[in-house]
Amino acid sequence: MARVTILVPRGAEADAVRRAQTTARVIGLPAGAACLNALPDFDERETVVAMGLCGSLWRLKTGAVAIYGRVVDGTQAIDLDSRLIDELTGALPRAVVVNAFTAKRVVTAVVARTALAQRYNADVVDMEGAHLAAALRARGVRFAMVRVVSDDASRDLPPMDDAIDANGRVQPVPIALAFARAPLAAIAFVRDVRSALGVLTETARAINLAAV
Repeated sequence: MARVTILVPRGAEADAVRRAQTTARVIGLPAGAACLNALPDFDERETVVAMGLCGSLWRLKTGAVAIYGRVVDGTQAIDLDSRLIDELTGALPRAVVVNAFTAKRVVTAVVARTALAQRYNADVVDMEGAHLAAALRARGVRFAMVRVVSDDASRDLPPMDDAIDANGRVQPVPIALAFARAPLAAIAFVRDVRSALGVLTETARAINLAAV
């Protein structure tokens, strides 16, 4: 790969990618469907890699690196570039190629994750993948998606389903209330996210080396 642009949710995820000191252009986007409001222009020489964190729906553990092979959102299913997937698999030998589901909000309950896994044959969940895939495909951009699992499907997250607003901004008050309602789950969640962010940095560094 060469001339890489990385798209990543703003905040901690974008900070983690930038810590890799990548030579790629790094663009921070709002979370969820609002990510489309901040897409930059691309040219035909660019390869775009959408990065960030995701949640496991059934089999992947915290810290696993997921290369998207397909992404769905209930209205569409998009298969990603198989050649670029092969390139990324070479750069990330421990990564797993997955099917991903894009949700409208944070999916916190184990029962809900299990239902999504079964209904959509999906391994992981995020809030941006299908939106970005549709937009990039429409523009004729060569793109891939790589995410790091920040929470597995073995336990419920704090009840922060409304943690992201319609503009893709993190809502501190609902998150604080959710953490207060489930303090043990909150401690585990924060621990796992910190660990996953470290893996995200290393993943961005590996992709950068492969692109040189």
